[in-house]
Amino acid sequence: MFSALFAKPPTEVPGEGNCIGYAAQDTSGVLAPYRFNRRSVGPEDVHIQISFAGICHSDIHTGKGEWAGTCYPCVPGHEIAGFVIEVGDKVTKFKVGDKVGVGCMVNSCKSCHCCSDLK
Repeated sequence: MFSALFAKPPTEVPGEGNCIGYAAQDTSGVLAPYRFNRRSVGPEDVHIQISFAGICHSDIHTGKGEWAGTCYPCVPGHEIAGFVIEVGDKVTKFKVGDKVGVGCMVNSCKSCHCCSDLK
């Protein structure tokens, strides 16, 4: 399971979406390539091409649904590193091509069924 997390996702993944990640589909916690949609870059957003993502016990517990609130499909992983590929109009501290990293989790789409269920 863990070696799959660090492999480059295949480009031929069935389904629709502008992004590919490894998702758990149920409480088995088994991760498989999964297509999903990311929203367009907003004025204060930084779009990162993720090169590396950390995984820790919290990701494993979440993927297996061992903590309350897991919504499937679930793409675990946080503490990412990569390169900026697009920035919003109001972004001043980053530019395309910068190496960047993000710790823990930041923001949410606030509109999918998982986010809506938490409101």
